[in-house]
Amino acid sequence: MLLAACGGGYGRYEPPTVDSYGKSPEQLAKDQHECIEAKRAHGFVGDAGMITGCMEQRGYAIVTPKG
Repeated sequence: MLLAACGGGYGRYEPPTVDSYGKSPEQLAKDQHECIEAKRAHGFVGDAGMITGCMEQRGYAIVTPKG
């Protein structure tokens, strides 16, 4: 099952589209939020793929890399 990132005005903090098979919607939302907040903490200093890398480290297969 493929899930697109939740809508919202993330701007440069947009989470990637991921295959979240085996993860609950609540876990996906929590992981996205934590990865976005980690990127925000780095501001413009963080890598452009920082959120994608964070989601990969949490076990998600990336469909469309972002942020």
